[in-house]
Amino acid sequence: MTDESVLLTLDELTERVGTSVRNIRFYTSKGLVPPPLRQGRSGFYTATHVARLELVRELQEHGFTLSAIKGYLDRIPEDATPADIALHLSLLAPVTGERDVDVHDGLLGVGVPSAAAQAVAEVYARHGQQVADELSEIVRTHVWPAVRDRGGSVEDLRALVHRLKPLTIAGLVSAYEQAMDESADSYERRSSRA
Repeated sequence: MTDESVLLTLDELTERVGTSVRNIRFYTSKGLVPPPLRQGRSGFYTATHVARLELVRELQEHGFTLSAIKGYLDRIPEDATPADIALHLSLLAPVTGERDVDVHDGLLGVGVPSAAAQAVAEVYARHGQQVADELSEIVRTHVWPAVRDRGGSVEDLRALVHRLKPLTIAGLVSAYEQAMDESADSYERRSSRA
């Protein structure tokens, strides 16, 4: 469903997303999804509701707490389209084990010139390695000693790091989006002065 003009009843929504009425009402009360659109005394749901509920479910499956999900969703603009929200879902692919993402070919597919696509792929690889190295050092010098001091094992540390992956990815995506917004704002200010 991508047409915002298609309205679903609560029963139709629960069937589509596989979530109970109780959960949908709970998610709405917590601000994870917007309230239904009102037409008279009836409430209806759109593709945006479907997309947000699917994202909530996916984040929960990756170990996000409701508080973390709320923080993640709060960074998505209220006017985000279902396609915008689906992009966030696709960014969770690394958490699900999809490691064969070909940045270069993906960028070529949307019309980016080959040299630029290769440069972008190299930036991602270089900075991805830098982030991994720095986070590994933090785990080695701060997290592991705390786990060990509590009587934890290396296996406990591995389990903790695995549970942190969704938060790490969400943090990276958030930092990237913020930096891109700031960069775009800066570019627009420079362009307006020129």
